[in-house]
Amino acid sequence: MKRKNMCKAALVALSVGVFSILAAGGAYAAFNTDLVGKAAIVSFSAVIETLEFPPVADDMDKVWVLTDPDGDAAFWWRREAKPDRMFDAYLCFDAEPFVNAGLDLDKLPDDMKGMLEDRGKLMLGKKLSDKPLVYDGAITPLSSFEQIVKLDRESIGYHSALDHYGITVAEGSLFEWAKDMSKNDKDIVFVVDPKIFIEAGVDPAKVEGWEYTKVPLEDARGRKFEAEKFLKPFDLK
Repeated sequence: MKRKNMCKAALVALSVGVFSILAAGGAYAAFNTDLVGKAAIVSFSAVIETLEFPPVADDMDKVWVLTDPDGDAAFWWRREAKPDRMFDAYLCFDAEPFVNAGLDLDKLPDDMKGMLEDRGKLMLGKKLSDKPLVYDGAITPLSSFEQIVKLDRESIGYHSALDHYGITVAEGSLFEWAKDMSKNDKDIVFVVDPKIFIEAGVDPAKVEGWEYTKVPLEDARGRKFEAEKFLKPFDLK
């Protein structure tokens, strides 16, 4: 009986050991095999290479600026660390269509008024991590984006309904791009949550240059739902 118990204990210990090794290996594999992050980088590279006007460096704000083909909206992302910068990734777009649709500027949050007063633009953004940016080679639009994937991976996601990757710049607002431009007629899309603007008096149906529509989404558990968004999509090919 004693020997049988000893064998049983040894078997349990071995099982626990094997499980621990497998778990550790799984965690290591997950850490090193980020399929969404890697594919987001590859597809983002294809997009910026396709743009007629590639992203440009803003030396004052130390960011890259990707402007849409119409020149009405842009995606900005950090090129260098700048502690006093309000946001490190953001959407910047013309205020006029929203003002013409009823926007009461006094009802906007204070952090949106600076850019509005300075450049006539609306801005939605977020501050990224304070971890140092470490480049291996030249600082380019793509290598700066890679820093976001590396240091702020939670900002990057995949939107299965549109077959897009995207970066969240504020709650419900994103810059998205096609996983495969040859199979998609929406190669880049500026996605804006309408809530803050509707609460500030905007009639969403009257905002020119933006589509106001319901977009299919999934929550963290994979449950499907729809949410209303302002969209500004572009077909680059």
